[in-house]
Amino acid sequence: MKATKKIVCLTLAIVMAGLAFIMPVSAAQTMPFIMVNGIGSTPLYKNVGTAEEELLFSADDAFIEGLVTDVGGAFISSLIQYGMAKKDYNKFADTFYPAVNKYIADLGYNIDGTPVNDTVGYKENFKPMSEYTEEEKAILSEFAYAYADRYGEEYVYNFCYDWREDPITIAAELADFIDTVSPNGKVNVVGMSMGANIVLAYIATYGGSRLNNVVFAAPAWQGTSLFGNVVTNNLEIDIFAVENYLVQLANISAVTHITAFIISYIASEKHLSHEYFGDINAILQNINPRLYTDTFIPYFAGMPGLWALVPQEDYEAGKEFIFGSHEIAIDPAYEAKLDAYHEIQGNAKQYIDAAKKEGMNFSIVCGYNCQMIPLSTEYESSDTIIDTVYMSGGATCAKYLQAHDDWGKVYSQKIKDGHNHVSWDSKVDASTCMYPENTWFIKNLQHNGFSTENGSLDLVVWLLGQTKQPTVTTDKVNYPQFFLYNTYKSTTKAMPYDSVLGDLDGSGSVNTIDARLALKIAAGQVKATDAQMLLGDIDEDGSIATTDAADILKIAAGIYA
Repeated sequence: MKATKKIVCLTLAIVMAGLAFIMPVSAAQTMPFIMVNGIGSTPLYKNVGTAEEELLFSADDAFIEGLVTDVGGAFISSLIQYGMAKKDYNKFADTFYPAVNKYIADLGYNIDGTPVNDTVGYKENFKPMSEYTEEEKAILSEFAYAYADRYGEEYVYNFCYDWREDPITIAAELADFIDTVSPNGKVNVVGMSMGANIVLAYIATYGGSRLNNVVFAAPAWQGTSLFGNVVTNNLEIDIFAVENYLVQLANISAVTHITAFIISYIASEKHLSHEYFGDINAILQNINPRLYTDTFIPYFAGMPGLWALVPQEDYEAGKEFIFGSHEIAIDPAYEAKLDAYHEIQGNAKQYIDAAKKEGMNFSIVCGYNCQMIPLSTEYESSDTIIDTVYMSGGATCAKYLQAHDDWGKVYSQKIKDGHNHVSWDSKVDASTCMYPENTWFIKNLQHNGFSTENGSLDLVVWLLGQTKQPTVTTDKVNYPQFFLYNTYKSTTKAMPYDSVLGDLDGSGSVNTIDARLALKIAAGQVKATDAQMLLGDIDEDGSIATTDAADILKIAAGIYA
């Protein structure tokens, strides 16, 4: 009898120990997940909730396509008016800006920070994804579907908000949302793009006690030069930036592929470049004052959500240009609202550190090696919308289509912390990030490119499932700091930890031996390992060819460009 009791007790002890081990994992798997998407993600309606309700803005592809078509048509019409009036810049502005303003008037904000149309709003939805209608599911992002596939739709929630408002105001709404969907527990959260600004404002205001795993995906938490250049009047069309941007788009469109080819030809012929893009820049610079007086100031200068996307380094200069240069007295209450968020942006680390002490796990996933929307002459590495340096909180990045001068042969990691933070292609040094151990990078991933199909969301879902703070060395095989999104094959692969582009023999440097090995692989004499395929495919076309071997030889010689 005593022996039986001992066996029972021992069995119970083992079961309890097993439960203690399993429970944290189960808690992570069944925890509510809240998706906070970016600007434009929540549809806005005029006369919301009434019989006269009318959709004003949505991130839906059909809506964006219609918007681009209308504005593009207005641009072409304005060019015609400009030509007929013998290059009268005011004729262009007289035609173009009213067409744009008609589209945005109801979305706009007055200069004092109040909405132009106070009937504009959005539809709240506190239900889990499992209770959504098919129509309601249309606004859900790939992140929501990826989490639902792993843990179930009943745990997935989508936070809707008016993205024109300031993040601190929206953070209060997020706090209520969290209390509603998880009254006594924690939640997992992804802040995508501008959504990261909202989550950052929440963290600064309410702390991290209610947050489990927080992932900033392609985050605008430190702003983007796209908006910084607008508010500081740093706008100029660069032909090579346009060419780069169209080449990126060519991956998904035959039209843009052909257009990119034409632009490349124009860019290579100096007289054509001067003639056509010189004219476009002349128009841009001459209608520039009207851009601000006719459109930006009446409808956007008073929009606090937009100012949240301005980098800290451009903020004061931006206020001076928009308000000071145009002799507009900024409303003190409105300025205080803008300043309050930028205080949070400028001191993000202290707020996040405090939240981490309360048990919040924090991670960042960002793209790099993409051309920014070509509205300036800058070639910062980005995901087409946000600069990698801002997304990552300070990574040292080579210019787009360039690498650090020596391709890893001499380049020294800026901050020595005992392990490597330099990408295999020598384009990113993550040691200077605000959180170098908690920041991941995916090369070639565009801003809205996250998906389950291309594999880029695997990393995010893994981060959301962790029971303690993950780092870039938690799983160096499957989830190292750097990934490659292959645009030819639409696949995302983890890059071998501490590797170097072209180093096929694993020696730590690139030499003629690697070039010979690449030739043998190209000739079919040697079967490449997965790591060799990733490091030897220099042009990222999905294979190792003789051209790749030649490039590896150039890297070895220090002349690759």
